[in-house]
Amino acid sequence: MAFFDDVKRFGKNLTDKGKDVIEITKINSQINAEKDKIKDFYVKIGEEVYKAYASGQGSAYDELCAEIKQIEDTINELSAKVLELKNATKCPNCGAEVTKETSFCSKCGTKVNE
Repeated sequence: MAFFDDVKRFGKNLTDKGKDVIEITKINSQINAEKDKIKDFYVKIGEEVYKAYASGQGSAYDELCAEIKQIEDTINELSAKVLELKNATKCPNCGAEVTKETSFCSKCGTKVNE
């Protein structure tokens, strides 16, 4: 009977360890969710700093904001080149991509080419 008692104890230990692994996974998931919340706040803080810069309010981050502005300008130039290569333009109302031959935006119906 000692053998069966050992098997029962071993099985109980495995079950307990399995429950522990599940609990650890749940807790790690909660930790990651909390870390994601912190990252979201960092992004919001950064957006507010950049909005202040864009509206002319100075801060200690003006140089970094100026670099972001240069990158945005580069992105806009590259996007314009892509549109040109596609023979397309952006809808002035909703920003959807439409061909230059299109008279009305297929998304919002705004007249795009005159």
